[in-house]
Order: sequence, then C-alpha cells, then structure tokens
Amino acid sequence: MNVKNSIAIIVLGLAMVGCAKHNVIQQPPQGVQARPVAYEQGVASGLRFSAVVMPDMEAPLSFRVPGYVVSLKQVRGQDGRMRDLAEGDHFNRGAILVQIRTSEYQDKVKQASSQIEATEASALKAKLDFERATRLYEAQSITKPEFDSAKAQFDATQAEVRAARAQTSEAEVALRDTSLVMPFSGDIVKKSVDLGTFVGPGTPVLAVANTDIVKITVGVPDTTVQSIRLGEPVEVTVDAFPNRPFAAHISRISSAADPTTKNFDVEVAIANREHLLKTGMIGSLKLEMLSLAEKKPSLMVPISAVVQAAGGNYGVFVVAQHTGKEVARLRTVETGAVVGTDITVVSGLTPGDRIITTGANLLKDGQLVEVLQ
Repeated sequence: MNVKNSIAIIVLGLAMVGCAKHNVIQQPPQGVQARPVAYEQGVASGLRFSAVVMPDMEAPLSFRVPGYVVSLKQVRGQDGRMRDLAEGDHFNRGAILVQIRTSEYQDKVKQASSQIEATEASALKAKLDFERATRLYEAQSITKPEFDSAKAQFDATQAEVRAARAQTSEAEVALRDTSLVMPFSGDIVKKSVDLGTFVGPGTPVLAVANTDIVKITVGVPDTTVQSIRLGEPVEVTVDAFPNRPFAAHISRISSAADPTTKNFDVEVAIANREHLLKTGMIGSLKLEMLSLAEKKPSLMVPISAVVQAAGGNYGVFVVAQHTGKEVARLRTVETGAVVGTDITVVSGLTPGDRIITTGANLLKDGQLVEVLQ
C-alpha cells in the first residue's frame, strides 16, 4: 500500500468519526415513580428477638440422705395399667414421687429415742439429788463443794437430754427425707432414677417444672431497653404455632447489662393455661423502640428509594430540572431508624424534594426520567 492510499484511509476514518459525533443517539427518558417527601410523626419501630421457651419455675430434685430406691409414684397409663412416673407426668404439690429404703433411718430414730429415755432418767435422778442437796445446804448439813457437785451433775444431765433430743430430731428429719416430695404443682421434665438405683446425697433424681406460666428471656440493647416498661403487653409467636400469637407481658428488666454482650436481659411471661407451649420451643417477639428523637416529626422515605452512593454512603435520586427536562440527581443522605418499609432520613433532603421511589436502582446521576402518574 502506497502513502497516498494510507492518507486516504485515515481521512476517511476521521470523517466517519466526525459524522458519528454529530449523530449521537438520544436515549428515551427512564420511566419512574416519584413523590415529594414531608415531615411525618415518628412511628414506633422495633427489633425482633428469638429465644427458647422456659418454665416459670424449674427445680432439680435430689435426696439429702443416701439410699436405695424402693418405690416410685404410680400413675395410670394410656392402656389402663399402673406404671412408674415418667417424664411429662403432672403432679400436684405434696405428692410423694420417689421413696428410698427407710429401715436404717427408722433404726436411728429408735436408737435416738432410747437415748432420750436414758438421759431423761439420769436427769430426773440428778434433779432430785440437786433438790435434796439444796435443802441440806440451806440447813448447813452439807458443804459447799458437795452442793456444787450436785448442781454440776444436774446441769450435765440437762445438757445430755437436750443433745439426745436434738439427735432424735435429726434422725426424724433424715427419716422424712427418705421421701422425695413434689415442691409445687407441675410436670416431670427429667427422670434419672429407677427401682433399685442407689442415690447419693445431692445427686439429681428428677427435674420438675411449672408450665402454667412460661417465659422467654432475650438480650436487648440499651437503645431499646430504655423504651420498654414493666407490664407492657407484647405478642409472642412460636414456631410450633405459626398462625397463633400468644399474649404476654414484660415481667422483668435487668438493671445491669451483661458484661460480655452489653445487652440487658428482658423477661417476658406468657400465660400457658392450655399447656400448649412446651419447654424448649422457639419463640419470638418484637419489642418497640420509640426514642425521644423518633417521636419528633422526621423525613421518611421508602427503603426501595435508597441506593448505594460513592464512598460507601447511601443516597436517593431526586427529580430535578435541566434545560427544561426532568433528570435524576443522586443526593447523598444520612439514614436513621427503619420503620416498617420506610427509613428515616436524618440529613440530605428537604421537605418538598421529589424522590424517585421505583426504579432508582436502574438510574445514573443526570439521566433523563419521565415521572409516571
């Protein structure tokens, strides 16, 4: 290819580029929906928490004295036959659940009772001797040491009687402790004993719980705990009953934050008269957080209007005029609390600004738009 041909090709290319510059294809305006923003009265927002359902009262039961299990509470099973108590059975307060062998403890009571009889007999003799010594001493028929000896013997036998009675009382308490009694009306939630099992002092035998009222405890941040009050009603939902909310109320608010999580324990009590809620079920609730700032009127925009802006910030597109046409201008904003499907805008917007609520994620700054009615 010669030089003349090369120059001709370059000139032709430049001419084509010049034509392209003069024939830019204008894109049609992007259809969007927009609305003006205005101050709105703050609406209570909230956080949802999940926690495990727990009984109102729960206690592990154990024997104070050792022994072999000789009987367990009998209940009638579904087949009509009697059986030993099992997990899930309900008992009233005072029911004897488990009994260990009593023979050795009955023997200790008898021994202590016999000891009382012997000491009381000695004490009676010492009392009579002391009374006689008192009369003789007053008549100056015995010496002071003899009188003191009679008094000391009387005092010693009285002490022996008190010790024997205390020993008898202790033996009687040990005998009573061979029976494991239901401390309150409730259900058996754990059983770890059978006939013939040897149980030691303090070894957990049963676990019982009262589920007439159940509770869930959640960790709440300080930004929320200041907005809730004792006795405040709340609604609890349970995964096992997705279409049935349960009425509850706030029964306890911790006065100090957990040193690790920095959250405050908030306990919610739920009436469980039908005993539908079981220990271990997963429940959730929403706690409203309405701070003083949120009570003031604030600018609210739909969450769908918020887009990512430069520098990791957030922004919204505002409808603006440019050469007689409507364009989308990206406005950086500072956002606040989420309230339902809206979000609070702390700064960056003024009342009357028309924000684009639909199609914002498809726009570019300065793009032509057409607001659809």
